[in-house]
Amino acid sequence: MKAYQAPEHRSFEWRHGPNVVLLIHGFPGTPAEMREVGSVFAAAGWSVRGLLLPGFGADFPLLGHKRHDDWDAAVDAALVDLHTRYQSVAIAGNSFGGALALRAAAHQEIDGVVLFAPFWRLDSWIERLLPLAERVFPRVQPFLRADFADPSLQAELRHFLPDEDFADPTVQASIRQWEWPTRALGQVRRAGQLGYAAAGAVTAPVLIFQGRRDPLVRPHLTRRLAQRLPNLAGYVEVDGEHDLVRGAAPDWPAIATVMRTFAAQISTTD
Repeated sequence: MKAYQAPEHRSFEWRHGPNVVLLIHGFPGTPAEMREVGSVFAAAGWSVRGLLLPGFGADFPLLGHKRHDDWDAAVDAALVDLHTRYQSVAIAGNSFGGALALRAAAHQEIDGVVLFAPFWRLDSWIERLLPLAERVFPRVQPFLRADFADPSLQAELRHFLPDEDFADPTVQASIRQWEWPTRALGQVRRAGQLGYAAAGAVTAPVLIFQGRRDPLVRPHLTRRLAQRLPNLAGYVEVDGEHDLVRGAAPDWPAIATVMRTFAAQISTTD
């Protein structure tokens, strides 16, 4: 069974105008999760670039061989390219992609940053055990005890396995055997640390959206991150969990409205 094979999981670029936003997905996502965000910017006349990070998408089996430096290099290269072709360059990151966005914005000229549930640490004892786990348990099976009758789990799995029947015992058995490299989780953790450390040097205006019911990135941690930003343009908590970028949260219309206003504020119209 191969995941992330559909075209929407690949990098993409929509050209609409002289301003562009670079979209950075989360873990273990792809550009597909950022398309609703891109559509809001596109409707406001912005060009959109969705970046597939190294080791993600169809290359997920190779993720254990990637480091946070590889993801940083991919983001930096995309921004350098976009600066040569567009007047204004913004960046939008989801979860761990938000950490990558902050680090990049601290080192490159960026006109605006939008963050969704920006990850910088786990609010859990697992945070302290990850360095040890990388050595003791090189791989984990996140779906080993999954409840495939759970509609929320089915909805999440359908994002990268759209054609599978999750009631099929053979499909369930295959998914239960999926393995994620623990080393990759450690690299995600390191990316979060670097993003948090870089936040104080980000001079571009930053807009943050955070779900009140997010079980992965807790609101109190995002508020703490927001306090480090010298040019916080807005911090918006909404009714939602960790999947705000998919456009399904009850408050998505309000999120889209705030994003459109922010896009207009940072755009170049020359």
